[in-house]
Amino acid sequence: MAGSAIEQADVHAIAAATIYREARLLDTGEWADWVAMYSEDAVYWVPAWLDEYTTTNDPNTQVSLLYHDARRGLEERIARIESRKSITALPLPRTVHQISNLEASETGPDEIICHSVFSIHVYDPRVAKEHLRHGRYQHTLRREGDTWKIARKVITLVNDRVPTVLDFYSI
Repeated sequence: MAGSAIEQADVHAIAAATIYREARLLDTGEWADWVAMYSEDAVYWVPAWLDEYTTTNDPNTQVSLLYHDARRGLEERIARIESRKSITALPLPRTVHQISNLEASETGPDEIICHSVFSIHVYDPRVAKEHLRHGRYQHTLRREGDTWKIARKVITLVNDRVPTVLDFYSI
């Protein structure tokens, strides 16, 4: 019994370290390090709401707020931001990601599923306005060699009527 408690503590520590690092990298704009946390075949998905109680469940046939079916899509978005040709990202908003209520469980020898809640404070210097976004994260972490990578991230925005641009760095 003591062995499984230690193992569960390790699972939680791995999940926390990964998710908190991801938040810090987003807040500091360290895009190359952030996207390197994702596996090549990672899914990054923000489903839309069908009604007040149900989100979409198939990004291939239903509307999504954001959807990338591989890390390549995130890398392309970063390239547009870094090229300074994306006027929606000039200047970039400042963010603070806060994550809590983290639950993690091992679903296999090389996979961890994490559930957490988030609040993100967004300051848009273009218009000197603040916004708050909040919702739930579901991360699937997968071991690749000695490293844990994000294989899937589903972001459920509770307040999905956003008054400004919605992008990977602000959710």
